[in-house]
Amino acid sequence: MFFTTSQTQHEDLLASFWQALSHPIRLRILESLREEGSLNVGELVKRLDIGQGHLSNHLACLKSCGLVQAQSQGRFVYYRISDERVITLLDLGSAVLQDHIAGVASCSVVRPKNNSEQNSQPS
Repeated sequence: MFFTTSQTQHEDLLASFWQALSHPIRLRILESLREEGSLNVGELVKRLDIGQGHLSNHLACLKSCGLVQAQSQGRFVYYRISDERVITLLDLGSAVLQDHIAGVASCSVVRPKNNSEQNSQPS
């Protein structure tokens, strides 16, 4: 599907794309699919140790964004990464993180301190 967007619309869509990749559970799903090729919901539930409803919401997001695709096989639906470039993005993200891990860990914008960390620090 092709459609044209203004620069602002493009930037908003690009931010939405990165947001789809930004949740830890969605990243764990993608990493699991990268390792195994394809998995069904039951296998992902066991592997990630999360509830089926919670997992289904994240799979729906990834599927809606076109990052994974589903294929029915008998009574099971198997998910797999739909575009090999997603794997490249995961690899590249890990490499960039390794080079900038201290900065990411200390950035209060993307990693706000939780209350227990704030309360344990001296004033």
